[in-house]
Amino acid sequence: MAIIKSIFKFEGKLEGMNAYLPKNRDESEGYILRTNGGPTRKQIEKLPSCELVRQNNHEFGTSSAAAKAVRMAIRPVSHLADINLASQFTSLCRHMLKQDKKNKRGERMVFFSEFGYLMSGVNLNKNHLFDSVVRNPVSATLDHDTATAEIRFPALQPDVNLVLPWQRPLFRFIISLGVAGNYRSQEPPVSYNTEWYSSQQAVEAQTVTLQLSNNKFSEYQCMVVAVGVEMGMVVSDALVESVKHIGCGKVLIAG
Repeated sequence: MAIIKSIFKFEGKLEGMNAYLPKNRDESEGYILRTNGGPTRKQIEKLPSCELVRQNNHEFGTSSAAAKAVRMAIRPVSHLADINLASQFTSLCRHMLKQDKKNKRGERMVFFSEFGYLMSGVNLNKNHLFDSVVRNPVSATLDHDTATAEIRFPALQPDVNLVLPWQRPLFRFIISLGVAGNYRSQEPPVSYNTEWYSSQQAVEAQTVTLQLSNNKFSEYQCMVVAVGVEMGMVVSDALVESVKHIGCGKVLIAG
């Protein structure tokens, strides 16, 4: 392993060499320099010794595609996230894939109908969790026969069971219902936005019902309900604009 300390400094790849600065290493200590190694793409595709790599690559692709389907299912709420949802859901789908005992390694699938419930309660934020903002449970039930979801909000009192950490005058709830499955052919999610409420206003209990147009689900699909809090600013007497980069959300229920 070579360490670059001279004026010849670069970061990245250059003619078969790779230079990088490890985490928590000061630049004055020098960059690590190493030659590029490992099998080529063609070798990975052909060599018997790379069979495990091929299996892992295939399952990672399956998990990534499943994670994309989840992100599409909660798209109306996903803009409220402050974390990398691709990484979050790929990791979760990888865990669900490992529960597949029907297929052999390298061919395992993500069976959302059986293991989709593992997504219930997943937070879309790390700075302000939905349950720390809305401090009484928001509940939901799913009806697969009619492809409907019923979401029930409790009565909310500011600074009691509704604690908004953002200094904005208005807020509202966004609720979405989607299907996680094959993202190439999945039905777009449906969503509902409540009216805008004053941040200092008590909100009565309410129930929201959402329904999908298709009620036939395969073993690779499940229903996903997500909910979020979005903040707003008054632009004019007739217009309220949502505020970007703040808010929170979570996957309320999946199954």
